[in-house]
Amino acid sequence: MLNRLIKKKWYKLQQNQKSKKFSSHWYMRFGWLEQPFTTLEQLRPLFEIHSPQQLTFADSFYAHENGRHFIFFEEVNDQHPVGFLSVLEVFKDGSYTLPETIVKLDYHLSYPCVFKVKDVWYMIPETSSNKTIELWKCNKFPFRWEKHSNLLENIEAVDSTPFYHEGLWYLFTSTKRNCKKFGDRLDIFFTKDILNPDWQEHPMNPVCLGNQQFRMAGKPFIYKGQLVRPSQDSLKRYGGNIELKAITQLNPTVYKEKLLEVVLPNWNQADDGCHTINAEDNFVVLDAIRLTAKE
Repeated sequence: MLNRLIKKKWYKLQQNQKSKKFSSHWYMRFGWLEQPFTTLEQLRPLFEIHSPQQLTFADSFYAHENGRHFIFFEEVNDQHPVGFLSVLEVFKDGSYTLPETIVKLDYHLSYPCVFKVKDVWYMIPETSSNKTIELWKCNKFPFRWEKHSNLLENIEAVDSTPFYHEGLWYLFTSTKRNCKKFGDRLDIFFTKDILNPDWQEHPMNPVCLGNQQFRMAGKPFIYKGQLVRPSQDSLKRYGGNIELKAITQLNPTVYKEKLLEVVLPNWNQADDGCHTINAEDNFVVLDAIRLTAKE
């Protein structure tokens, strides 16, 4: 623990020096893989999507519907400095449509985790500032969404991520219960029906406990033939890099994982972090932070 704290202070000093020389913004990287996702080298030759104002395009999630491909993400701009949710369509030549806003509220929204239940699209955005975990339903894909329900209330939780496994819905989330940072712990809740839930708290909660290494960084996916849970490592900075953790056991009484690999933003020397990745079929999308020298 002491060693990590020393490293944290050193990294913070480095970040302070960078902030004097560089401005930064979050952007998104996406593409189709020719082979199954088995090596991080496959993340290098991806397309990039930047905000025209070099502001925030982050927390990217993928959806495929009727042969079309969409990225849902958090956006921040000068007119609405609190995060809101947008979507754009992407194409195999790397082109994409202009973003369209789908949900904008008076409190912060991010991490638009989209998923299907019986062919209907739903979304769990990050709404910790409202002390809720909310479920939203899509009435006309991908643009029209309405609030379905509060899955949990009176809770400070971030980046809540559902995962259906062996007849149960598991909700991975990070709370601030008895810890300083959201990334210090990971909690799991489970239920049979996510649309009408009767949540039970996993008896091992917090299933992971440490120092800023356990906040969700996207939906679980297959990497190197293993089911992995991406998580954020924010030791050196918020959104410093992503850890891929193999889920080795998941049931209502036991949860186990092990570190498999670390995603570093080494595809471009101007990038200084990454904190969300989603991979499905042969498509991958992730966000990263780009540094630009100040004039």
